[in-house]
Amino acid sequence: MATASVCGAYSIDLTMLLSLRNIHKTYRLDSVQVPALRGISLQVAAGEFVAIMGPSGSGKSTLLHILGCLDQPTHGEYYLDGELVSHLSPKRLALLRNTKIGIVFQSFFMLPRLTALDNVALPLMYSPGRGNGERELALAALAKVYLADRAHHLPRQLSGGQQQRVSLARALVNQPELLLADEPTGNLDRQTGFQIMALLQELHRHQGLSIILVTHDPEMAAFAGRQLILRDGLIISDTENHASAG
Repeated sequence: MATASVCGAYSIDLTMLLSLRNIHKTYRLDSVQVPALRGISLQVAAGEFVAIMGPSGSGKSTLLHILGCLDQPTHGEYYLDGELVSHLSPKRLALLRNTKIGIVFQSFFMLPRLTALDNVALPLMYSPGRGNGERELALAALAKVYLADRAHHLPRQLSGGQQQRVSLARALVNQPELLLADEPTGNLDRQTGFQIMALLQELHRHQGLSIILVTHDPEMAAFAGRQLILRDGLIISDTENHASAG
């Protein structure tokens, strides 16, 4: 087993898709320091579907932002696919986000004057080494979320659930190793939310996609095979879910 030499009892396993050791994140508000994460150690293997739960202010979104290379920890080590990313430059972090990570948020963030196809193709504009064929790749990503027939519709012509599926296709278009979903059903009604979760589970089971989901809803978390609970910036529970919804 490949491990990085670290102090203390926790070792970094470089064979894992991601490994975190003693991650802290502290924000400064005027003269006050506010700890958001207070020592997170975590490993996730390729192909896992993990749900992160916890009350408001527990550190869920902060952790997801660090995993997605949108933020950096105040202290600690984060390895993504064997590479230490916790102290990389902003330019290198942006490259990692574009090539290894797909992110879906609660809001859809679609550009209103672009079609679904053009919205999905946007990340390809910033991908190194891409030649022609962006529209074909975008259409294939829309097909994965069963929206190829809506490729030329504008956002206002799509339902909320369809817009979230377009956002998911956009996150998948660069074929990332890791998909992060931050409350992806938060702006949807219950039935549509379950449809989105079923789609995520299908992508995980049939295409081997690694997924980390942040949610406050235990019913949505039930679709994942592993559930973490955060409280006050710490992991207080890490359990396998052998009866994930389906």
